[in-house]
Amino acid sequence: MADGSNAQWPVISLDHVAPFRAPSAAHGERVAQLEGAIPTWLRGQLTRTAPARFATDHWQADHWFDALGMLFAFSIGDESVGLRWQDLDCAYAREIRDNRRVRASFGTPSKRTFLQRATSPVPMLTDNCNVNVVPRGDHLVALTETPHQLNVDPETLRVTGAHVWSDSLGDLGGIAHPSLDSQRQCWVDVAVVLAGRPKLVVFEHDLAGHKRSVVGSWAPPNVPYTHAFGLSASSVVLIAHPLTLRPLKMLFSDRPLIENFVWDASAPTLLGVMSRATGQTRTVEAPTGFVFHVIDCFDDGEDVVIDVLRYPDADVVYALRTERLAHESMSLRPMAERWRVRPHKRTVDVTVLAQEGLEFPQIHRKFSGPARDLFWGTSITLARESSHSRVHRVSQRDGERFFARPGVVYGEPIFVAKPSANAASVREGDGALLCVGSKLDAQASVLTVLDAQSLEVLADAWVDVSLPLGFHGGFSRARGLNGA
Repeated sequence: MADGSNAQWPVISLDHVAPFRAPSAAHGERVAQLEGAIPTWLRGQLTRTAPARFATDHWQADHWFDALGMLFAFSIGDESVGLRWQDLDCAYAREIRDNRRVRASFGTPSKRTFLQRATSPVPMLTDNCNVNVVPRGDHLVALTETPHQLNVDPETLRVTGAHVWSDSLGDLGGIAHPSLDSQRQCWVDVAVVLAGRPKLVVFEHDLAGHKRSVVGSWAPPNVPYTHAFGLSASSVVLIAHPLTLRPLKMLFSDRPLIENFVWDASAPTLLGVMSRATGQTRTVEAPTGFVFHVIDCFDDGEDVVIDVLRYPDADVVYALRTERLAHESMSLRPMAERWRVRPHKRTVDVTVLAQEGLEFPQIHRKFSGPARDLFWGTSITLARESSHSRVHRVSQRDGERFFARPGVVYGEPIFVAKPSANAASVREGDGALLCVGSKLDAQASVLTVLDAQSLEVLADAWVDVSLPLGFHGGFSRARGLNGA
């Protein structure tokens, strides 16, 4: 295998394997066949990004995270639902098509000449922004886990250029999971800085994405692989699980980024709890494990609480290599746990929140805090002949509910709150879940609208193209409709 692992089988492309396959055309449109009735209050656009193209004539992605990206959007109108998709135009994709591989990606080696490695010891990083897409001003921004971010036209889904900041902070790139603070009307994000003593830098920026300001920095003993963080009114909670970077391994190398990390099963997870007011950070210990996603984070009196989805180790990162996905069965089912950080304790208190594991969490943001009861997510099992999924609704008061459809694999559910003129009358969970599913035995996909409380199907919008299973996205309401 090209990345130096000891696989006993040849790597194959996932381009024709459900639920990873994408439309054959690089862009296109469809009018969906609608079954059921979408609520009249639910009008707008669901936009998502996904790894979509796993191979060309002279290249293939060795990891799910490295497939060339695609954006797609379901537009929900009064009389119809439409789908639009567009391959992501980025420098990494253009270089792949030209048979040049000079940028480092997550799990696929680059291919630099000796001179290129000698003159540029640290390789350029990929701009294949296939992880998330978020709003900034009147446009969207596609994100990945490098400093590169791409501006996207929300109507056409075409890339309009690299995102450029108008401040003096320079090459301070964020991760793929910025957090929106609706009270302060700003985004909060985290950057990994390797110059000097490696550290994590927390910064805020305005909604339009023009100017950033630094909140503070934290230098744990080793820099962790950072995918998400917790944000409360008082604090930023940085997660340093023991999958950590060895920066010197990156020098003069063609290795993919993940091969510069080392897992230490004997080490705890460290949390850097940073004051948003002062930037000061204290370190506490949490259970050993690996966290992709945070469910919620909030203040509870003097305590800071972070709800996470914890895997027992980092094997999930390596299980998403394409040769393992092609030949093995694996599940995305981390356990939901509440980690409570108390003022004078050096370890967190742990509470299990769900009986079954799930991924891609969602909450009703208006109810973030100690009284919040609900969250949603999806458990996914990927197996060449029998992939399947379940959408979960988890309540501490009335237990867990599930939705599944045989032959369809669903990804992240997006919660959309039902608008209400009377804020006091809004109940947690009043709204809908938007779930995009890939059909396993046909070139077809579906946008399923579920009642968020009961998980009953309100409507299905079917299209005759395969949409690849991806990671993240969001919903923007049509003008004149407000949510809670």
